[in-house]
Amino acid sequence: MSAHLLGAIVIAAIVIVILIKQLNRVTNNIDDKTPLMENTKLYADFASIIQDKIRAIRIDMETPKYGAKFVLLDGVNTDESLEKLSELIRKLVFLETMIGMKSTPQNKETELFEILSALDEFIATSLVDGEKLADEIREEFAASYERLKNAYMIESM
Repeated sequence: MSAHLLGAIVIAAIVIVILIKQLNRVTNNIDDKTPLMENTKLYADFASIIQDKIRAIRIDMETPKYGAKFVLLDGVNTDESLEKLSELIRKLVFLETMIGMKSTPQNKETELFEILSALDEFIATSLVDGEKLADEIREEFAASYERLKNAYMIESM
């Protein structure tokens, strides 16, 4: 009885490994067939959207007014905070420049992820209602990325 059970488990494990390999091969083929130019435009446009948002946050922080959405917590240095945002913008500009060069989509995604993570951490730890704002911005970026991705998919058809 246990020999049959062991045999069934081994066969199931082999089938799972084969399915995983096939799935990886199919998804890699899809990635390979996606034109490089479309990926380049997608990442460049997404980087531009991120830059625009960071600039809007900077402007809101630089000109404090009643009802401002992005307000620094007490004790957080304004100049240092503005410099952090400026550094993120510089990284995005550099990334946009590098996007046109031969770089894998994974490298581009890694760079964008690092920038988005730094922005998320800054917002969550430096702004009033930071966690809530970080969640809103994450959702906004996710929706923007999906719109861009869908737009480029439609264009390529």
